[in-house]
Formats: sequence, C-alpha cells, structure tokens
Amino acid sequence: MAGSPLCEPDAQTRLMVHNPIKGYSIGDRTPGLRYDKDGSLTVYIQHEHPGPEREANWLPEPEHGFSITARAYLPDQSMPDGTYRLPALHRV
Repeated sequence: MAGSPLCEPDAQTRLMVHNPIKGYSIGDRTPGLRYDKDGSLTVYIQHEHPGPEREANWLPEPEHGFSITARAYLPDQSMPDGTYRLPALHRV
C-alpha cells in the first residue's frame, strides 16, 4: 500500500473526524505499522481501541458512519487506466 494512505472522513460531511489518537490516515510512512506474516497489512477501522499492539494500524471510526478515501501519489499506468484494483475490505 505504499503511497496510498487511507483516511476516514465522516460519512455525511466528508470532514476528518476528531479522535483520541489524532489518527487520520495510514500509509507507508506511518510509524510502528505491523505487517502480517504474509506481508499484507491489516488496518483496523473501528470505534473501540483495538489494544496497544494494534494501535499503529488503527483508524478510529466515528459512531455514526464513515467513508474511506484512497490516494495514490505518482501511480503507474494501472491506476489511471482502471486495471489496478484496491484490496477488498472485510468486515470482521
């Protein structure tokens, strides 16, 4: 996900949501990220704190809904031509 931070704005206003850790995005430069054994990255988007071992991978969710925005800086041609697909989101 290098160069593709995730942000979760409020679903209605599209403004960033104030939260206790001032966490508004996750990207390749986010300190302390923990990657899975297979090299993938799990991001926890939830209202409740996921625990200290998962905090670097946490985007606090507001109680009333959110939206996700993915950004790509200097993408290769697969992004603008539509052949690149973002990884699927999974509710757990």
